[in-house]
Amino acid sequence: MAKEKTYTDEQLKKALIKANGQPTKAAEILGVTYVSVYSRIRKNPELLEVQKAHRARVFNEVSNTMTLIAMAGIIKEPITDEEGTVIQGKFREVPVDYRTRMTAMQTILSTFRVEDGVIDKLDITTAGSPLSQGITIEVIDKREQVRTDDNTDN
Repeated sequence: MAKEKTYTDEQLKKALIKANGQPTKAAEILGVTYVSVYSRIRKNPELLEVQKAHRARVFNEVSNTMTLIAMAGIIKEPITDEEGTVIQGKFREVPVDYRTRMTAMQTILSTFRVEDGVIDKLDITTAGSPLSQGITIEVIDKREQVRTDDNTDN
């Protein structure tokens, strides 16, 4: 079995920054295995912090783009030169259709609602302690018994 290529923590740090915190891409940049990158990151708190910080930056950039789509109805499209190569830092604003805007709004709401205290969680405990035994929850459908304006029998 061939010996793994060696690399320094500083090289890994630069690769993580270039790869936006993605260890798979950082491993590709360094020409090493994902496993070696992953284990090195987990052993070094500074590398883990670099990974998390750059992933968070990407998340913020994506959420800003989604907000722009949802609220303003535009997306920034990269401008390319005559050969089709993207010109770094150059964009044009392109209108976005209504359906895409609505999807962006739903995505934003579901992504940020946890930060606003809205969660999909049912916590069944007894006085703050876990239940000592399993329970069965049965959902009983009583829609037919719901009183409506045109049904006053119930």
